[in-house]
Amino acid sequence: MGILDKFKFKKPEEKPGAPRKKSEDNVLDLVKEDQPVKEKKPVVLKSATGEAYRILLRPQFSEKSNLLSTKGKYVFIVDPTANKAEIRKAVEKVYDVHVTDVNVLRVSGKKRRYGRAVGQTRSWKKAVVTLKPGEKIEGISQVI
Repeated sequence: MGILDKFKFKKPEEKPGAPRKKSEDNVLDLVKEDQPVKEKKPVVLKSATGEAYRILLRPQFSEKSNLLSTKGKYVFIVDPTANKAEIRKAVEKVYDVHVTDVNVLRVSGKKRRYGRAVGQTRSWKKAVVTLKPGEKIEGISQVI
């Protein structure tokens, strides 16, 4: 049998209304219809918030940021090209909260020596986001 012989024979197509064959490895067949469906908070998919995840790189975990989180302020490491308006929209979209204030500061890289050579670590941008009173972001505050 040649390599191109595979393309000569076509598999019979299934009709859209025809019942599917049950197989043991099909995940959809394993779901029981008798189970009650729990209502959950709508999940924001990453595909819908792709731009937000480009702006918010990661939360900053430190003693100071942990102390600020008790006051409703959260610290994020953000994209160096992002501005306050973009950071506000990204936090509201990803965490489903209301932002009242955004403070942004640049952290310059530190000089490091590697033997005789002198280098520098990367500069980055930090954002301190203040939320509406009574709101909080779950999973961000970490006890150190």
